Amino acid sequence: MESVRKMEDVAEQVSTIGKWKLKVIKDDRSAIQKKTFTKWINTYLIKVGQTIEDLYMDLQDGNKLITLLEILTGDRLPRERGKMRFHKLQNVENCLAFLKRKNIKLVNIRNDDIVDGNPKLILGLIWTIILNFEISHDPESQASAKANLIDWAKRACRGYKGVEVRNFTTSFKNGMAFNAIIHRFRPDIIDYEKLIPENAEENLENAFSVAEEELGIPRLLDVEDFLIDELDEKSIMTYLSAFNRMYSKVPTEEELAIKMYSDRINSDAKKLLTWLKTNIDRLEKRIYKMEPELFEKYKEDLQHLKEEELPNKLELKEFLADCYKNIESAEAEDSLTTDVTMDKLNHYWDAFERCLADKEACVQNESDRISAQNELADKIQEKADE
Repeated sequence: MESVRKMEDVAEQVSTIGKWKLKVIKDDRSAIQKKTFTKWINTYLIKVGQTIEDLYMDLQDGNKLITLLEILTGDRLPRERGKMRFHKLQNVENCLAFLKRKNIKLVNIRNDDIVDGNPKLILGLIWTIILNFEISHDPESQASAKANLIDWAKRACRGYKGVEVRNFTTSFKNGMAFNAIIHRFRPDIIDYEKLIPENAEENLENAFSVAEEELGIPRLLDVEDFLIDELDEKSIMTYLSAFNRMYSKVPTEEELAIKMYSDRINSDAKKLLTWLKTNIDRLEKRIYKMEPELFEKYKEDLQHLKEEELPNKLELKEFLADCYKNIESAEAEDSLTTDVTMDKLNHYWDAFERCLADKEACVQNESDRISAQNELADKIQEKADE
């Protein structure tokens, strides 16, 4: 009997520990959801000069919930201006009724749940709004929203070493998938080859910071959100939806190659144009009666410009001219975009050549003037010495 009791005690302890761990996991997820959903709401409320700080408290009167729905849909909702409980209940009810008219299903969410600050149901309501207006955009296809988003992420990450998207939790834990998605659409801002799968925290920070600074995607998630055992699927889906909205179409390998070709042309053309403008400004500066030491330095710089820099830039110009011809004759002409036209480059190149020719003539004239001046000075000195 004693052994039986001990076994029962052990079983009870295991059960207690299991329940405690489950509660910790749920608490962690709720905390992350609360933070993520708060940040998400603020990305919209900030447009009208508003924000919330506490998700459970700041939606209780229904006013900011109404504002959020108005921003998301462009519709106008009735609003009670009073501060009594009746007014709060009516504002929230207006929101719930509006969502139902949009064919959005609300499961066991009543207006008094929101007014009373019920954490679970408030999180449920905001997730329903995110799912319908941020991820799905169509209440009729709400059931397939998750499948569509995971399919998009799989296609975006296809071919990236060390990345296999199977879900919205463990597949994103080490940060490689986030970086792969950014690199797929903007290979110029992520050095994917330098990332190490084992450096999860660095990978996550890199993706979040680059997305925020280069793409303008708000940092809804933090690195510490991924340091727990069970990640929050809904928060990760909310964050990914921003990338999906920005880059809904995953490019093919051919389209990526075309984009990289186009980006290189644009980059080289801009560099050449900047070089031309900079040197035109330099060549237009006066050199008459310049100090001898400065004049000699100027001549050296001009010689370097003509003999070292100019041949390389001429080669680049000819390369770009061939590229522009290829674009004009290519079937994918509509896919290729150039910010600097060849006509513009030719215009500045002609201006540069004129300035260079004029400056060489000026340098020669100044050199002749200085030589004549020195000869005259020598003659005067000779006569003075006689």
